[in-house]
Amino acid sequence: MNKNNTTGLVFCMLLCAVLLQLMPVAGGWFLWKPNFLLLVMITWILYFPEQYGIEFSVLVGLMADLLFGSALGYHVFVFSVCGLILISFHRVVVYLQFIHRVTLVFVLVLLIEFLRATVNASLDMPLGLDKIFFLAMISSLFWIPLDKLVCNYYLRHK
Repeated sequence: MNKNNTTGLVFCMLLCAVLLQLMPVAGGWFLWKPNFLLLVMITWILYFPEQYGIEFSVLVGLMADLLFGSALGYHVFVFSVCGLILISFHRVVVYLQFIHRVTLVFVLVLLIEFLRATVNASLDMPLGLDKIFFLAMISSLFWIPLDKLVCNYYLRHK
């Protein structure tokens, strides 16, 4: 399968993720909003690790840095760690059932949020650890349609 076959769909999903990320949310709900760019990155690395690897996670992390206005490299580091974990365990992840993949996303989002909290603590920024569990649960629920879409595409073009 060529990378060109998936480029249009990846671009479309990233554009939708950016739009969802930019969509305003009422004050208290802001902490519950999943990182849609992270979810799209996880989905594509999960199904196509040979085409969308670390360089893809770095590019999406750079996009997140520019979108969120954070220090350049903050999300690049966090997304790269997530991509590295997915690529390292890809041979195992391929054989997981759907519920196990959802659980994997839940655990990955927990890990990434704790990593972000650690980086924030080292920069003397507020931690915000009180909503991480619920954010991971909401993120894994939002990941389900992404998984279904890319899984159908993967099975059709396999």
